[in-house]
Amino acid sequence: MNLSIRTFFVLLIFSLVLPANSADVVSIWGGARGTVILKSDGTVWTWGANFDGKLGIGETNTLRSSVPVEVHGTNNVSYFNSVKAIMGCEEHNVALKSDGTVWCWGWNAFGQLGNGTTNDAWTPVQTGLGATPPLTNVVKFGGRPYFTLAVKSDGTVWAWGMNSYGQMGNGTVNTPLSSPQVSVPVQVNNSSPGGAINSPQQVTCGYQFGAALTTNGTVWTWGSGSHGELGNGTTSPSYVPAQVAGLTNITAISAGWFHILALRSDRTVWDWGNNSNGELGDGTTTNRSSPVQVLNVSNIVAVSGGDSHSSALATDGTIWKWGLNDLGELGNGTTNAIANPFPAKILVDTFGNGFSNVVMASARDYHNIAVKADGSVWMWGANDRGQCGNGTTNATWSPTPVVGLGARVALPLNLAAGAQPGYTDLTWSSTTGAYFSVEYTTNLSAGFSSVVQSNILATPPTNLFTAPMPNAQGYYRLKF
Repeated sequence: MNLSIRTFFVLLIFSLVLPANSADVVSIWGGARGTVILKSDGTVWTWGANFDGKLGIGETNTLRSSVPVEVHGTNNVSYFNSVKAIMGCEEHNVALKSDGTVWCWGWNAFGQLGNGTTNDAWTPVQTGLGATPPLTNVVKFGGRPYFTLAVKSDGTVWAWGMNSYGQMGNGTVNTPLSSPQVSVPVQVNNSSPGGAINSPQQVTCGYQFGAALTTNGTVWTWGSGSHGELGNGTTSPSYVPAQVAGLTNITAISAGWFHILALRSDRTVWDWGNNSNGELGDGTTTNRSSPVQVLNVSNIVAVSGGDSHSSALATDGTIWKWGLNDLGELGNGTTNAIANPFPAKILVDTFGNGFSNVVMASARDYHNIAVKADGSVWMWGANDRGQCGNGTTNATWSPTPVVGLGARVALPLNLAAGAQPGYTDLTWSSTTGAYFSVEYTTNLSAGFSSVVQSNILATPPTNLFTAPMPNAQGYYRLKF
């Protein structure tokens, strides 16, 4: 910031945000050939495939986007905002707003949007209005493929979407798959106040199973167990939550497609389920129906399960990968069609520089996402639909930066009293003559809902915009 004493008071009133030069990413997710992120201003951005409207841009004519695009508002009005959590599923996306409501968009053949229909939605629609009671006061959620779990403020857990394997956790199964599934949220058993999984720390979903991590560090699972993913020592299903035996002191969980990872308080990693591609990291390709320890990793602070591959983020900011690598999922600059059951650290990025200082990491579908401490976003793995966000559909076998989501860079900004009373002049430097809009809000958590002026052409090298100065505190944003 470039300020003089006479403009300091104005800065306390106005905040200029330039999304084109600042990532400010607070959450990262992805699904089938797609990626979704949440920014600190409560906006949601997607890229990759636009199957059935999963980009959330109000249409399906755009088959894909290889760079980030902002999710539109309901009924294609303005932009989606006030979001505090996001989740990328197989062919739809989910968002939790600051008012405790849940919103979904994309494919809906199994009722996974939770709005009581099986109609696709190209922009966000509210989930659970038809539930009994309506789905409100949600504080957290988890998901991944074709169903979702949500936790309400009273600690109850709710589910909706595909239930052909008992994923709802309420003792029911909707078979065959062609029969109607669950398009309105239902309560998961044992989640009422006083129940075994009431107020869980975390919930997560695999393809055919759900899981909850309780406050006492135990893990409970339900659904299909065909690959041992329930961790109960068998391959039998359970249509209500049951505890994973012998597993304690767990602090985080993350489901892959047919496997699940658990992080213990001693920073070791344990997992179980399918292992045909070495995704359990125990040095074998043997499926495990009970937890086994991942080899070669320690001091881990976060884990993430993808489609047949796994990730672990270490305290030193490095990422360890294991499992499938046919599309470069392991980020080591190569591909192979064999199992990779021994975890290995990602050493360098696509430019040959050391890859570290990572603060968030996510294994999704057949691609991966990472955010560094400087705010830059990096991706690798499958990129056939532009899901790595680098502006191409080229193979991406090593970490590559996402276009338009660079590191947080301070932008010199001058603020001065305007020529007219009640106005202030905002000036800044730019190198391109891009069009931009000026947006305004009095509440950052509510998003930038007021457009002061749109389609303004920047005039490099120095730009000037005169903005009204309201009586109350306010925030301006330049949106390119």
